[in-house]
Amino acid sequence: MKTIMKTIMKTMNPSQVTANTRHQSTMNISTQHPSPRAQSPRAQSPRAQSPRAHSPRAQSPRAQSPHSVLPGLPPLRKLMMVTSVSLLSIGLGACGMVPGTSIQTVEPGYAGLKIQLYGGQKGIENAEVVSGRVWYNGYTENVVIFPTFVNTYPFTQAATEGSPVDESVVFSVGGSPVSADVGVSFGFNTALVNDNSPKTNLHEFYETYRKTPDEFRANELRNGLRNCFGEVAETLELTPSMLPTNQQKLVLAVSECMQTRFPNIVIQDVSLLGPLRLPPQIQESIDEQFAAQQAARTAEFNRQKVEAEAASNVERAKGEAQVLLERARAEAEANRIRAESVSPQLLELERLRIEQTRADRWNGEEAPVIQSPNVQLGGTVRSTGE
Repeated sequence: MKTIMKTIMKTMNPSQVTANTRHQSTMNISTQHPSPRAQSPRAQSPRAQSPRAHSPRAQSPRAQSPHSVLPGLPPLRKLMMVTSVSLLSIGLGACGMVPGTSIQTVEPGYAGLKIQLYGGQKGIENAEVVSGRVWYNGYTENVVIFPTFVNTYPFTQAATEGSPVDESVVFSVGGSPVSADVGVSFGFNTALVNDNSPKTNLHEFYETYRKTPDEFRANELRNGLRNCFGEVAETLELTPSMLPTNQQKLVLAVSECMQTRFPNIVIQDVSLLGPLRLPPQIQESIDEQFAAQQAARTAEFNRQKVEAEAASNVERAKGEAQVLLERARAEAEANRIRAESVSPQLLELERLRIEQTRADRWNGEEAPVIQSPNVQLGGTVRSTGE
């Protein structure tokens, strides 16, 4: 803007400005004090009052040339001034300072609602879904932009995520306040509400809430999360001590509750971004109860382990005894069979087999004889008197 204004000022030097001022003053004096020549009969002649002087062509804007609009300037200087004024108008229009020339760009992945603020077509029911580069009247129209892609926003206590202020969701479980860091994945929907209506889900949403996406997220969406967590906890009859073991069930039910509460947007997912926070006294009591439960479970596990080991030893002993018994039975049965199979003929045959073995091993020598007073080894015992 400043550059354009400087360009306009530069196009007129001081001498031309003075000349234009003098020319304007002369014109004003002539108007206030008409000269006798202007009142001469010639000025009142029929030719001066001819119909041609009053014709539409004579009074049309085309009759005023740039030379008559900017008297006393060279043609090139006049052209530069006209061009500068045109550029100034274009600049004002691009900045939205001229009615009807505001511009808004709706990027891919977004959808805009162009809403009439005045006139017979005003209201959200006549709003138009737009995209791309949108020109609109900044005084009588408004364009609200919505993201149509799924975006995840964290409602957390920490200032490093989401908002710098505490946006955690606080709800009641069994009369005790519970704080949770919750993430919500949601997006806006441009589909038609039904086949018989031109209204989309964006129309329904804006007609209901009259909020931009950021305003809706900070207020209605967060309040909806708080209400859904409280309702689901009451429906499931949860107590603070039951929360650690029922978080998944709680989150799934809250996700369904949110989609029912906000049917004109897409709720893709609701998740817990951290453990639930309880008052310190209640959390300490829950921790002690949990430790006692763990100790009882450990003791029960150890008892079952000992019983299992004892039962295993008994079964092992039974197995070993059964093995011995079966082995004794097998040996007894074998002995019985052997006893039944022994006969005199078998005994004689066995004796002959033994004699044959001894005969095969004899080398033809007599067995050595050792003399003793009363004993003779290897021969017949004889008395000493013989």
